[in-house]
Amino acid sequence: MWSEKYRLNIMDGFVGNEKSRLDVLKWIKTWIKGTKPLILIGPPGTGKTSFITSMASFLNYDLVELNASDFRNKVNLESIIQPLLTNTSIFGKKLLLFLDEVDGISGRDDYGGLSFLISTIKNSNIPIIMAANSKNPKMKELIKNCKMVEFLPLSPFSCYLLLQNLLEKENLSLDMDQKLKLIEKSKGDMRSLLNLVQTKLQGKYDSFKTLSQDLSVEDGVNLFFSAENISQAKTILFQSDVIYTSPRFGSSPDERARDIVYALFSSIVANEKRISITDMAKILDGLSEVDLYVNKIFKNRNWHLLRYANDVLVSKLFDATRGLNVKYSQYNIPFPLIGSIFIRGQSTRMLGKTLSKIFHTNSSDVGMYYLLPMLYVLKDLRYSGNVFFNTDDDDKLNEIISKEQERLKNR
Repeated sequence: MWSEKYRLNIMDGFVGNEKSRLDVLKWIKTWIKGTKPLILIGPPGTGKTSFITSMASFLNYDLVELNASDFRNKVNLESIIQPLLTNTSIFGKKLLLFLDEVDGISGRDDYGGLSFLISTIKNSNIPIIMAANSKNPKMKELIKNCKMVEFLPLSPFSCYLLLQNLLEKENLSLDMDQKLKLIEKSKGDMRSLLNLVQTKLQGKYDSFKTLSQDLSVEDGVNLFFSAENISQAKTILFQSDVIYTSPRFGSSPDERARDIVYALFSSIVANEKRISITDMAKILDGLSEVDLYVNKIFKNRNWHLLRYANDVLVSKLFDATRGLNVKYSQYNIPFPLIGSIFIRGQSTRMLGKTLSKIFHTNSSDVGMYYLLPMLYVLKDLRYSGNVFFNTDDDDKLNEIISKEQERLKNR
C-alpha cells in the first residue's frame, strides 16, 4: 500500500500545517520539567503521528509510542505509564512519551482513565505528547491542562505537491482534471489521497468512469439496494460520498451522516415493515460483521485493510438485501414518528432544565431517572387547575406536565 510505502519519516518531507509543526518543535526544544504536555488535535491523515515519529528520530529521542485507546481505564494506563516516568532509556537517550488517540480513553468516572492521565501529566519527568482526532467534550479538562496545537486537513495546494512528488517517484502521470478530482475527493486526508491515487493508477476500479461527481449518501444507498449484480454494487459504493468511521474515535456530524454502515443500518431498521424477521436478523448479523471489521482496523490502525471494506460489505449484504425495496432513511425510526418525537423532545428538554435545578442534578439525569417516577407520583394527585409550578412564567411548564400525565393515563 502506498499509504505505508510513502509514509513520511524525514523532517523535510512534510507538507502542510507548517505553523503547527513549528510550534511542536519549539515546545520540545524548550521543554523543562513542569512544562505543560502537548496535545495535537486534528483529523486522521494530517501527519500527526508521522511527524512525531520523525521528530523523535531527528532529535535523538527514545520514543515510546502507545495507543491510549487500547488501555482506556486507570488500572491499565497506570501499569504502563508509571514505570516510564521513573525509568531511563537503556540506550542513554532522552525519553519521549507519545500517547496517540487519547480521545478513545474512557471518560466515565468509574473507569478513571482521563482523570488519572490529567493528574499524572502535571508532574511528569519526561516530555509527553498526546494526539486526538477531535475536541471531544469529555476531553475538556485534559485539554485545559495541556498546550494545544491543531493540525488541519491539508490544503489543496499541499495535496497537489504531495501528489506531484508521488507521481515522479512512481514515474507515472495523470492529467490535471484527474489530479483535481483526486485532491477534492481526499478532503485533505493524506492517507486517503495516497490510497485513491494507487487505486486509480493500478486499475482496480475507475472512480471517474461513469459518473463525473460523487453520489450522495442517499443516492448511493438507494442504488446499492437496487443494484443488479455484485460488480455494480461495488461501483456504486466506490462512487458514493460515503466513508467508514469508528464511534471509538468520535466524528463530526458531517462524517456521521456519511457513515455507510450507519446509513445502511438506519435504512434497514426504518423499513422494518417490508422485511421479514428472518431476513432482518440475517441482514443485521452481516452488517455487524462489517462493523467489527471496520472497528478492528481503527483499533489496530491497519489502515491498508480499509480498502477492502467495500468488498466485505458487499459479500455480507448483497444477497441478503436483494428484492427488498429498501429506501434510504437518515433515522432508524419510521418517518411519521419523527415529527412527534422531535416536538415532544423539545418540550421535555425545557422541563428537564427547570427540574434539574429543583433536583440539583443535570437535565440528562432528570430525563433518565427522575421524570417518569415523578409523573407516576403526580398521576393521581389533584392540583387546582393543574398548576404544578407557582410562578406566572411557568404556564408552559404546567401545560407540559399535564400533557405528560395524560399520556401516562392513556397507556
